[in-house]
Amino acid sequence: MSFIGKAVASCDFATKDGFSCCKKCDVVLVDDNGKWGVEDNQWCGIDSSCDKKDDSKCWSEAEGYPCCSSNTAVVLTDSKGKWGIENGDWCGIIETSTQNPNDDSCWASGLGYKCCSGCDVILSDSNGKWGFDFETNDWCGIIESKCNTQTEPTEPTEPTEPTNPDDSTSVGGQTAPGWTPGNDQVLPGYLSTKGHNIVDSKGRKVQLSGLSWFGGETTNLSPHGLWTNSLANFIKIVKDNGYNHLRYPWTNEMFFEGAKTQSIDQMNNPDLVDLSPLEVMDAVINECGKAGLKVYLDRHRPLSGGQSELWYVDEVDEAKWIEDWQFLAKRYKGNPTVIGADLHNEPHGKACWGCGEEERDWRLAAERCGNAIHEVNPDWLIIVEGNDHYGEEGWQKGESYWWGGMLKGVKEFPVRLNTPNKLVYSAHDYDKNVHMQDWFKEADFPDNMPPIWDDKWGYIVKEDIAPVLIGEFGSLLRDATDVKWLSNLIDYMKENEVHWTFWCLNPNSGDTEGILGYDWKTVNTKKDGILTPGKAPNFLL
Repeated sequence: MSFIGKAVASCDFATKDGFSCCKKCDVVLVDDNGKWGVEDNQWCGIDSSCDKKDDSKCWSEAEGYPCCSSNTAVVLTDSKGKWGIENGDWCGIIETSTQNPNDDSCWASGLGYKCCSGCDVILSDSNGKWGFDFETNDWCGIIESKCNTQTEPTEPTEPTEPTNPDDSTSVGGQTAPGWTPGNDQVLPGYLSTKGHNIVDSKGRKVQLSGLSWFGGETTNLSPHGLWTNSLANFIKIVKDNGYNHLRYPWTNEMFFEGAKTQSIDQMNNPDLVDLSPLEVMDAVINECGKAGLKVYLDRHRPLSGGQSELWYVDEVDEAKWIEDWQFLAKRYKGNPTVIGADLHNEPHGKACWGCGEEERDWRLAAERCGNAIHEVNPDWLIIVEGNDHYGEEGWQKGESYWWGGMLKGVKEFPVRLNTPNKLVYSAHDYDKNVHMQDWFKEADFPDNMPPIWDDKWGYIVKEDIAPVLIGEFGSLLRDATDVKWLSNLIDYMKENEVHWTFWCLNPNSGDTEGILGYDWKTVNTKKDGILTPGKAPNFLL
């Protein structure tokens, strides 16, 4: 049957531009030309024959849901497929091929084709007899039993009325990992990279512009503010003000035996009070998904007591760090709300970039962890922060920068992941309220800032090496210097298509405060107004 597929399928859009056709059907991105994959670290065109899928399989099992019985009505359609409801729970609807009602085994579906509604044979091969469906412009299999007997079709069964879906995230008595069908309709599917851009599953350029909501990395083991406002209200504030994602910091302590959240108010969040830290993470992700927001997870620190220079400490070694990341990657696999992993927050001090020492080289550790995550969940973006200096004599030479902000070593020592087009570099940048750096005191401030950003991390975007995400930046906005710094950074990021996550939603960050006032409800319109030109509420540029 292979010659039939080649006769009607094509990847000419790729070969005319010097690319080969893919051997497999794994789509990495889609653009105006067609579907693209990556094989042998090179782009290749997906042959149109790959569009023929086996509709007989229960596709929704991969999402944690059973398939519906044959007479279930369609309740909702999203990027995964069509969904129905049975026994108070979601189920996937299998779109079966046209076939003989007296012979429900459409042999052609196993080869990726539908069965014919008619009996006109065009050719025969070892598989069977083939016709052609001119409506779909594709081959179809002849059902010989139908064509030999011409049995009259029976009337279709009337669909049963489905029960109402349960609004909770409970599936089969278990807490679902933060996703229900339909919440990926704002930006369907998963994200990848192409040059310095992040692109969606259709190949369209995406702009990430969001907020960190911290607390999950502290002794609370849950986002701060849940003691005074509801989860739903927080997510509504984020959405209504035009941000498109949240960064969720966490600590490995959330996986320790007996770990419990603290300071969640019974009146404001009755559904969260008795949940584990992991289940609270589920709930935040689910609420974001329903609002059309994306989330990336940030291993902020191994222990809740404070930042660590390296990605491991005595209580949480590298193996545990990777193990916990793989657990989360498996848990949220198939969940389009969760887009990636910020592997470790602000490596600094002992952490080097490119020195080659396994116990200190952050770049090598990021490769080990990123590849381990992709072994269980290849859909995630791997977000790798910088360290705080360049070269082993960085401090002495003055080549120091913010914790997590120095990415100068990428040019010589790039991160190498086995899964292509999933790497995002991340830098942190702050104003003088965090530390009075020399450049804030120079006469040409703020005009001196773009060359500094170019040198430390901006060149990665300008040279089309990879996307850059400013994963933290914030300001108290105490004076004109602060306003100039923040305004110029937003302008620079917008001009150069740099992604960003502002620090932070919370008001209780001592050296920056946040978007919200200390009532945890009122938006700081001065800060929000400066950020607004860089926002992309619907993600697309």
